[in-house]
Amino acid sequence: MEFSIKNSLLLFISASLIFFTSGIQAQSHNFEEHRIEKAIWCTVSQEEFYKCGNLTRQLERDRQLFDDDYLAINCTLVFDMDDCIAAIDQERAHLMTLDGGQVFAAGRYNSLVPIMQETYEGDVKAYHAVAVVKKGTLPEVRSIRDLRGKKACFSYVGSLAGWTVPIHELQKRGGMQIVDCNNHVKSAIEFFGPSCAVNSLVNKNNPIGDNSDKLCQLCIGKIPGGRCSGTDPYAGFEGAFRCLVEAGDVAFLRHNTVDEMVKSKSFRSLTADTFELLCTDGTRAPLSEYRSCSWGKVPSHAVVTSSARTSEERRQYQRFLTKLVEFYSVKRTNSSLNGNTDTNSYNNNNYDRNYNRYDQTTQRYITGRNWEDRQRFESQNPYDQDENYMNQTKYEQFELFDSYRYGKKVDLMFSDNTHSLALIKEDDQLHTTYLGDSLNIIMEVRQCPVGRMTLCVTSDAEYDKCIKMRTALKAQLVKPEMICYKAHSHINCMQAIQSGTADVTVLDASDVYTAGLRYNLIPFISEIYNLPTPEYYVVAVAKEEDPDTELTYLKGKYTCHSGVNTAAGWVYPMAYLVSNGWMRPYGCDSMRAAAEYFTKSCLPGALSSEYNTGVPYDNLCDLCHGASFRYCRRDASEDYYGNTGAFRCLVEGGGHVAFVKHTTVLENTGGKRTEWWARDALPDDYELLCPDGTRAEVQEYERCNLGKVKANAIVTRGGDAYNETQINAFINLFVYAQQYYGRKEHDDFGFSMFYSPDPYHDLIFQDATRQLQVIDKRERYFSDYVGPDFMRAKRITDCHAGAFSISSFSHISNTLLLTSLTIFTSYLIQRFI
Repeated sequence: MEFSIKNSLLLFISASLIFFTSGIQAQSHNFEEHRIEKAIWCTVSQEEFYKCGNLTRQLERDRQLFDDDYLAINCTLVFDMDDCIAAIDQERAHLMTLDGGQVFAAGRYNSLVPIMQETYEGDVKAYHAVAVVKKGTLPEVRSIRDLRGKKACFSYVGSLAGWTVPIHELQKRGGMQIVDCNNHVKSAIEFFGPSCAVNSLVNKNNPIGDNSDKLCQLCIGKIPGGRCSGTDPYAGFEGAFRCLVEAGDVAFLRHNTVDEMVKSKSFRSLTADTFELLCTDGTRAPLSEYRSCSWGKVPSHAVVTSSARTSEERRQYQRFLTKLVEFYSVKRTNSSLNGNTDTNSYNNNNYDRNYNRYDQTTQRYITGRNWEDRQRFESQNPYDQDENYMNQTKYEQFELFDSYRYGKKVDLMFSDNTHSLALIKEDDQLHTTYLGDSLNIIMEVRQCPVGRMTLCVTSDAEYDKCIKMRTALKAQLVKPEMICYKAHSHINCMQAIQSGTADVTVLDASDVYTAGLRYNLIPFISEIYNLPTPEYYVVAVAKEEDPDTELTYLKGKYTCHSGVNTAAGWVYPMAYLVSNGWMRPYGCDSMRAAAEYFTKSCLPGALSSEYNTGVPYDNLCDLCHGASFRYCRRDASEDYYGNTGAFRCLVEGGGHVAFVKHTTVLENTGGKRTEWWARDALPDDYELLCPDGTRAEVQEYERCNLGKVKANAIVTRGGDAYNETQINAFINLFVYAQQYYGRKEHDDFGFSMFYSPDPYHDLIFQDATRQLQVIDKRERYFSDYVGPDFMRAKRITDCHAGAFSISSFSHISNTLLLTSLTIFTSYLIQRFI
């Protein structure tokens, strides 16, 4: 018994030890599993790629120095900074250094985060943006307003010190007008003369493709695709300085750029005294007084990585970069080529700090690894090979913050004047925190003279889409800010716009007429469908299996309409039937005429006092499908509202004919919609009813239609409340909105302006819309927009339209009569008195 107990106890202890040991091994394995062993550094030039390669080989030799903080560095070469940012976002690279302006773009649009920040002499984590001119030039410039028309040199569009800060100051104090709320490059184009601002024509800085090349005219890039890009000789701060020396009037630089450049043998004929600073008050100052003559102070460059990296991975990057600074931030003593030892830590291997980094004849690598370097990077050796390289035992020490040996480029991987790298706390690893007050400058550059635009909608579904659109536009910083307002009807939207509660809404052509007639609203943007002009055909659709329904005799039939007083669903069909004698007109009371002629209909809005000021006819809503208060409403809450709703009424609701626009059938058949009512509908199942009593295929709308009507349009205040600045800002917003979100394809992670989620359709914009088009100023009066054919059709179907025409004519006649009497009276006074 005692032996059995001892065995059991030993077995228990053994099992416990095994379990405990397994747990430790599992934890150890888990730690190793999540530990990263390599990182990819993104580079944008051949010179930077070479430097990164040198770092890689140095790390391989010094691996033991790093202990557990070692990372194998691989290098990747892409075209420009934007490609690098995308590569890190997509996990094709992991690390790179960015300017503050680029940190903003990378953080906002690609979710990159700063983890370390460059520090300069005196442990400073910032530098000053300055404007530099050649001494003795521009005597006429006595304030920064006088820079208008001058030739300017920028490092690149988006640079915080070299672009954003000066543009902000010029907008604030220099009289630079905001030409485009969503493209401040245009403001610079209008303000300056021929200049060089690299990347002013790339997509992100030219979203709608209408920037002029004015900011590229001074650039001198020769290689294909290189002019006015990151490879242009005038790119970067050193490029902007070269631009100033060779062609420009003023350059926007970092405060230390001139000092760095004049020490180079490429500019040995120049001295710092050749240049001076232009202050924001128009005065001049020597380069040494950059603090008092600064245009703005901006944060130093930062090392960024993807926000998808875990906290531990970011800490591992930080520990590794800290070790890099510790080992490679100051050049250590090495043997020179002749065997002598140089004790100057800043003069290794007979290297002089004033070495000409632009002199291609000097060795770019002075190491005992020339053969290895040559084999790895080039098929031909561009550098001099030491004859005794096999006898050397020491290698050149890699210098992290120098670019002198790699050619003409400076600031490779890091700024050359960097002294160290400072850790950024985990809670501060956000582009907004890193930028601090500089974020205000970035946002203010994107300011708009019109602060907001309120879009009026008429249903909960439209309001939800409006909120999504507002969020999408805000993500792209599209201005003015869009606000959503829900009214109970389109008439209520018109009233809200007239009173200033709302600013814009999207209306059917017939509603554009009403908005202009009663509320002094004007159309300024129209939709474009599959026709070259902002128009569509009105068609009558019937089922192919119903041969008894024809357009010349619809008495007693069941009809489906998009809505009361809509162009396609009401005005044109009723005008056709009345004017051709198929329907008794009852004067111009089209509501009574329809109620007497058709047995049942779905005419959304027929029971609304806002649209039907006469007697309500219940049979005009008998086919409608909406439940409770939604029944027969003239908005998206009624299932049979709109063109698609009228077609659905024909498909499932018992209708014999639907009056819709010419694209409706093809939009909702052939598997285009997934809802059960449309799943098995094919285009061949439906035909068009022609005015001559015949039928046609649904694709033959050009010869078989009831007329052509203007497309839906966006309207705003006109008359005495007309504000051209507002209208231009609204136009600008919609143009950029369709550029970003005008695609027809839809996915769960994006927003599409011209798409409506099931079971809805035509929310805010028609789903058939392909683009928006600005209406010419000469056609923005409502009658000019809708055209004479619509005006005639409206007079046939609406008694108030005729009254308006008579009253307008009477008003004009009375005015002319009064003017004539005044002139005649003046003549009599002069003649006889």
